[in-house]
Amino acid sequence: MWEPWEGGYEVNRDPAHIEIILKEIQEAGYWVIMVSGRFRSGPTLLLHIEKKRLVFDYPRPWAPGLVSVRVIYRDASNIEHFFRVRVLGEDPVEKYIFTSRPTEIFRLERRMYYRVPTPPGSRATFKWKDKEVAGEILNLSAGGLALMRATLRVPEREILTEGKLHLLLSATKPYGTIEIPRAEVVRHQETPDGLLLGLKFHISERKRQELLRYVIRREIEIRKAKTQE
Repeated sequence: MWEPWEGGYEVNRDPAHIEIILKEIQEAGYWVIMVSGRFRSGPTLLLHIEKKRLVFDYPRPWAPGLVSVRVIYRDASNIEHFFRVRVLGEDPVEKYIFTSRPTEIFRLERRMYYRVPTPPGSRATFKWKDKEVAGEILNLSAGGLALMRATLRVPEREILTEGKLHLLLSATKPYGTIEIPRAEVVRHQETPDGLLLGLKFHISERKRQELLRYVIRREIEIRKAKTQE
């Protein structure tokens, strides 16, 4: 079924399982986007699953003439998946995109999305267009974080750089600093406690493992605190 792959992903090459996944995408109406190089389509839907091809609704924007695309979506558990297909044809009149069927599907390992709440005092700083974005880390996983009381409103899909996470294991136990080269803003929301930014990390596997070590140690601290209550 699912086997470890690189970059924190797992891969599934089982044809029967791939068929089940495709039907889930179609029946659940998951929004998908198509990516090729620097092009990123608008959200669209998988309409039909045929014997030798897939039929998608025509997305806006779209770049005519693409040879292949990476199809990206999130499932009901908010786990990111993607697969690669060839573009077989386009019908801008009937509003269809025809692609080959995938032979493998990738997903982020579920552990990448296991979030732990961070102690008060854990903070993060990033750079965006030569400005500093700072805030309190509400929770953290190896895949991203929630930044509370952010000092700047940054639009979704914008990239932050030069990140530094100043972390605590508990209220009295510092952990140190983890650097995050790139992070994407995937959510911004006004809350009663201030502006909340949801960030997705664009990092190496080595950096993910560094974050996972913190997540594991923080979880241990939380369990210790519960046993002492």
